[in-house]
Amino acid sequence: MNMLFSVLGLTGGLLCCVGDILFDYKGAGNKKLGTSKNIDSNWMKMSEWRFGASILCAMFGVIGVGLGFYSLFNQMKNEHYALAFVMMICAYIGTIGGFFVHSMVCIQAVIYKRIMSKGENFEIADHALEGLYKAVKIPFVFLYIILMTADICVAIAVLVGALAVPKWMALLNSIIFLIIGMVMRKINPVKFQDLPGIIMPSLGLAMVGVIGIAALV
Repeated sequence: MNMLFSVLGLTGGLLCCVGDILFDYKGAGNKKLGTSKNIDSNWMKMSEWRFGASILCAMFGVIGVGLGFYSLFNQMKNEHYALAFVMMICAYIGTIGGFFVHSMVCIQAVIYKRIMSKGENFEIADHALEGLYKAVKIPFVFLYIILMTADICVAIAVLVGALAVPKWMALLNSIIFLIIGMVMRKINPVKFQDLPGIIMPSLGLAMVGVIGIAALV
């Protein structure tokens, strides 16, 4: 079962990448708008079905990622129970939080498109989305940190030998992938604004499944 769960973890992470592309691939000419710069101008060019499909991909994706973490928990619990327990609790909270965060940003885009299609009143759209952003920004940050903590636990598990994989696999985590994506955007903001930067954190989550598979073979 652990192998199956690890494969599902890898699949789930890749599904999250698909969800990221559906929501966040905006194309050329996109501009950040609004009071908090949380509105993308190219939302108006994107088909609304993409946001609903993105939420569905994220829903099934985080389920798979959660099972990937569970596989690692099963492999670690006998000899490193405390670390495995902390990782699993953070993963449980973090994957639920990840779905919440992703869904809310997709809903933001839907609200913006609907408001702007009824008279193109940007002030109303900005006011509504600013209120939504302020209501959820603290949970956004907290839940994202919790999910990253689960990934840090995996890296620690690799480094201390709790998982039977090479030490370099500690680098296969969302934080490292996120940093790589940010650096690529800094090097060439135009070329790397969309891909691969938009999928890097989710690709890092997919590595949970890769580590689980490597530990079992």
